[in-house]
Amino acid sequence: MIAPLIARGRRWALTIVLAAAWPACGDAAATRRSPAPPRSLAPAELAAIEGHGARGTPRGAEPAGGADAEDEGPSRAGPDATATQTDATAAQKTATQALPTACANDAGCGYDPASERCGADPRLNRQPPITDQGIVCYCDAGACALLRVLPVPCEGDHDCAVAHEPRPHPARATRERPHEKGRPCRDLTLSTTCERTNICTLRRHACPAR
Repeated sequence: MIAPLIARGRRWALTIVLAAAWPACGDAAATRRSPAPPRSLAPAELAAIEGHGARGTPRGAEPAGGADAEDEGPSRAGPDATATQTDATAAQKTATQALPTACANDAGCGYDPASERCGADPRLNRQPPITDQGIVCYCDAGACALLRVLPVPCEGDHDCAVAHEPRPHPARATRERPHEKGRPCRDLTLSTTCERTNICTLRRHACPAR
């Protein structure tokens, strides 16, 4: 009577063990199952992907004129721009060297702003007589020369005087060159005054011919 009970207990134990082991076996079988093959793309999908790649920029590729293009500034002017600038400099230098300077009098001299020189070319700028400051182009020993007059500060007429060389212009009064005294046209034809701008000014008196 005991033997049948023992046999029945063994069958129940075996049933419980098999039930517990079944999920694990199912997972192992699923793991060993080979993956499904990749799905083939339809012709429409393949054409859409190829068209996108043709219109777009491939991944990892930089567009033309990217980071390098940002660094390309005025420094990348190219050989043509450098050659043009060199030619312009050479032409200006040649023109300066070829500036004629031979003259017979002051009227034959003019000022060239490009070279900051005086020359005898009739196309150059003729400068008016100096009043308080400016540039004088004059003829000296048969060649045009340049005189640049800077403003002379003053507090009164006694601070100003006339400098006659190389051409008349206002200057600061000194012991050797004091402020002029006398009557216009009788004692002097040039005089200086200290204007409200506190700058010495040269005055040319219109005197009748004697």
